Amino acid sequence: MKQEQFTSLRSSTQEEYGQVQTLCDIIKAANEEKHFKSTQEVFEGISPIMARYIKRGTIGELTRQHIQAGLLNDESLFCNGQLDCDALRKKLLESITTDKDDKFERIMAQRDVFKFVGLLMYFNCFRKYTSVEQIREDFCQHLFNEEKPDGDLSKSWLNDKMFFCFPMGGHAYPYFSFFWALESLWKYVSDENGVLDNEKLQKKMIDEYQTCKKEMGLEAIVEAHYSDDGPCHPEVFFPNTEEFYGPVLVAVENERKFIESCGEGKGPNRYPFGYEQALLQRIRTNNKRND
Repeated sequence: MKQEQFTSLRSSTQEEYGQVQTLCDIIKAANEEKHFKSTQEVFEGISPIMARYIKRGTIGELTRQHIQAGLLNDESLFCNGQLDCDALRKKLLESITTDKDDKFERIMAQRDVFKFVGLLMYFNCFRKYTSVEQIREDFCQHLFNEEKPDGDLSKSWLNDKMFFCFPMGGHAYPYFSFFWALESLWKYVSDENGVLDNEKLQKKMIDEYQTCKKEMGLEAIVEAHYSDDGPCHPEVFFPNTEEFYGPVLVAVENERKFIESCGEGKGPNRYPFGYEQALLQRIRTNNKRND
């Protein structure tokens, strides 16, 4: 029986799988075979994988197909009148991957699925979904639609800005800053022979910042590990990459709070959720329900 009505969306975790973790996982997967000894080797070694990712788009074709084909009608995704986003994430990932997929495809698929579910949960803050049909209408008619004048935004507007300017250069944050930091921090992420160590890479480039944020808070992290961008942009703080890596942080609300920037701290990618807001704007323009 088709599940049409529900009361709300739920998720037991705030788990995310962002573009920097995706990049880190791609590097680790490639390093299992290539045993990189320098940042340049890393950069050259993952170039073919980055080319595949660019063509994939933010929300991959298989994800779009499964949503359009009715995956959201699966009764196992619902509990006590709620759409379980954790179950949806798991079901969708199982649906779009197979045992034949290589490790890079699985990494890309995980990013794909987390991004779709993240979009769904973000949209729900404004759209207040109560039925599968409302979700399908927003996504399939207004986003997954190549007949729109600006095309299928889920794939044509590549959310992962770090891949726009490949190869590395310019302001391709956070991709550019990741490699910039990796060059400075190589001694912390390599073994005694100078070979990249996957566990050290994960710890230094991902886990250390997350642990500090949880234990110290952003204000204390800025004090300990960041420097401001100078008199032109004193509200923008960059990590001191000789010892620490993290996202660019921007001070708001009289510099007592900070946001994690998706870009270099200023310009169009200054604030998070820019991609989500752009997609939501198309939906709200074409379907004003609950807005």
